[in-house]
Amino acid sequence: MWRGLVLSLGVVALLAGAEFYALRTGGRLAPPPPPPAAAAPQAAPAEPATLTRTMPPPVAAPMPVVPGLPRPASSGALDMPAGETIVADRSTLSGWAADPAGIKAVEARIGGVAHAATLGGARQDVAAVLPAMPGAATSGFTVDLDFSTLTLARHELTVVAINGKGETTVLARRSVVRPAALAIWAPLLDTNPALAERRFTFLMATSGVALGGAQGIRERYEGLLSRTMRVGMSVPVLYLRTTKGPAGDWAFDPTFDLARKCGNRLVAEDNLDGIIAFAIRTSTPVNFILNGGIWGDASCESTEWDLMTHLEADDANVQWDQDDKTFPGDFRKGLAGSTESPRLSRVQTYNVYNRAVRDYKRRNLQAAARIIARFAREHPDLFVGVNLDADTYMNPFIVGHRHDYNPATLRQFRDWLQGTGAYAGAGGPGVPDLRSYRRPHPLTLAEVNRLARTHWTAWSDVQPPREFPGHDNLPVPPGAVPFWDDPWYQQWDMFRRHLVQLHYSELAQWTHDAGVPADRIFTAQAFTAPDPELRAQSTSLTDRSPDYDGAGVSIAGAVPRVGHLGTIVYGPAAENAYMLDSGHGLFATIARYDPQWAIVESNATDLKHPTVLPPYARSYRQFRDFFNYGGRQIALMAWNGSNGLFAGFPGYLPYTSWLNTQAEQAMMDFLVSHADVPASSLLWTFGSPSHADADGWTALRGTVEATTRGLALAPLGDRMRMRSPPDQVIRPATIKSLLLRFDGTRVPHFVTVAARTGPQAEWRNVGRTSGNAMTFEWPAEWLDGKTIVEELELELHFPPGTDKPLLTRVLLYPAAAGTS
Repeated sequence: MWRGLVLSLGVVALLAGAEFYALRTGGRLAPPPPPPAAAAPQAAPAEPATLTRTMPPPVAAPMPVVPGLPRPASSGALDMPAGETIVADRSTLSGWAADPAGIKAVEARIGGVAHAATLGGARQDVAAVLPAMPGAATSGFTVDLDFSTLTLARHELTVVAINGKGETTVLARRSVVRPAALAIWAPLLDTNPALAERRFTFLMATSGVALGGAQGIRERYEGLLSRTMRVGMSVPVLYLRTTKGPAGDWAFDPTFDLARKCGNRLVAEDNLDGIIAFAIRTSTPVNFILNGGIWGDASCESTEWDLMTHLEADDANVQWDQDDKTFPGDFRKGLAGSTESPRLSRVQTYNVYNRAVRDYKRRNLQAAARIIARFAREHPDLFVGVNLDADTYMNPFIVGHRHDYNPATLRQFRDWLQGTGAYAGAGGPGVPDLRSYRRPHPLTLAEVNRLARTHWTAWSDVQPPREFPGHDNLPVPPGAVPFWDDPWYQQWDMFRRHLVQLHYSELAQWTHDAGVPADRIFTAQAFTAPDPELRAQSTSLTDRSPDYDGAGVSIAGAVPRVGHLGTIVYGPAAENAYMLDSGHGLFATIARYDPQWAIVESNATDLKHPTVLPPYARSYRQFRDFFNYGGRQIALMAWNGSNGLFAGFPGYLPYTSWLNTQAEQAMMDFLVSHADVPASSLLWTFGSPSHADADGWTALRGTVEATTRGLALAPLGDRMRMRSPPDQVIRPATIKSLLLRFDGTRVPHFVTVAARTGPQAEWRNVGRTSGNAMTFEWPAEWLDGKTIVEELELELHFPPGTDKPLLTRVLLYPAAAGTS
């Protein structure tokens, strides 16, 4: 069995020079991405660019020819309606299409039906632009469409031209939404207007804002938004890299000159003032990635401007391995799966006795945070939040080398064991008082010797383990204990988890002290699905160690004392597709620690298979589960990454791709299905028009069938009993009501509802619907704020002879603040 690094570098998406963080698990380095094609662009227009005109509506230029992509057969465009989304029950489409071989037909395709357009409309404006194109003067088309029979969801409309040779060209794609689809839950929110403050946010991870890296975000999704659903951007602020240099004592510079370079790369793609100015100018909500950790200086070494590069020149400020060695940042040259070999081998130490790192870091972080806090006060609707130093852990990137054995870290380890020094409030000048982090039961030297199976005579002799039997797939020597079962290693690993949690807590506290509201502060820890034969990462600070170098990562360690947990997830982790030792899934475990958490970076691509396109279902399930487990905001890789139009062509990188992908389709469907639904609700929509899904609900009496219109029920004797997916995190103290929606008039007389708090707990009756809605009658002892309901059971009683009722929604709606 391979037992090496669980946190190995999979890929680093370098978006126009800014670092984002893609980690994977299992210990096997991902293969390098294919080299980018020299002429292949990283973005392509979804349809022809328009020429500037006043009246009539603008004429689209011919479809550009992109090197490496097939030449479009026809030229044309959809002129009206303008915008990416059509919100209407009926609409008239108009545009133009021309082809050297003539245009045989133009069709508007939606819901599996092709609607033929009327051709031959006069378009002298097109002829003026394309005088050599046959038929340009009569290239206009119109088509009247009736959307009133479509289901209440988002639907894809595709407009195609078919030329005289039978070749088909896509002229445009649009989202179609009936107004009623966006208003399903509006009456509920009208009754509880305070819940509109519980907004859910999709964030487009991007960089190079001043160069157009965030252009068009608001416009692309404008017609899909609601009072509770919004879209914004998430942009890095390198607060230890964008400085005033040594002459200015490395102070943070919000106006940092973006033309500065280190080698052939820019020092930074964005400065804080530029991000804020763009957000205000375009009314784009923004999350700030306050990045001063391992990725903050990973792209290149900048001795002129980068404070971390300056600090890391001193071995006292970095992590040491078990042999008391440190490494240059580029020690692992040619790292597979990375772009331009990021500098990841030299990482700052997190011990509290290193004042140089802590003091500079606090100063620069708070300088940036104060500016952000002022922006938040002046533009509350544009401020989403901040997340802090991605991937805070003991450096896992050098195989066979464990961290951190920095002498000051070892001092803190000894103090933590015995409850002295900082843990007794006596750490010295500039050292935090850690009495609130003191172990419940400090150890004596005799107890330490028993655990370590040694005979140290003084605390200064105490050392953490430096040998790891069974590591890196090596056999365990006869008579030795595998390191993951060694009680002394357990103490060392618990300390490393504590050190990570402590550092995140300090970062969050410093940010809050500078004025950023606590409920807008998130950490940024990577959680990755392990290979089947390996344990998942630790849940608590005191769990048994995983059977690899866990690098100090744990769920509990990502929860700061002020602020919220933020995580980085890709592939199976993003899909919530693995269990932890807690006995719960990843999202359920996180939700138990923090009911208002965030995903600060994600892509549906499985980094073990980085060239395989992720399916729609993975993103659909991620968004469904993330919302239902209390998530508040999710940042998606990446607005300025690879464009889905280029899938399958050289240079296309699925793990950086967002635009025109299946994941983007799933998000747009979610925005409609969850319109006006406040965060902290739970909603099951049973798929979408392009995906059938039972959402984990099962039948105990009768049968269920997932369809693209909802969940088809087949009652037995006019009764149906259904059970929710297990492992939910439903807090009776905050959930007030249940609402069901059915397609048409085939609805139950009433529904009885039962709930239980675990797989072995007894079922308790918690209410009966009047019509399709009810207020929960939770047992009084469940309203303590601690009780969690894991499963619901619904028994539906239908009128005699009800044939194939279609359940389209199950909603658990929250109580407004101050109500129960």
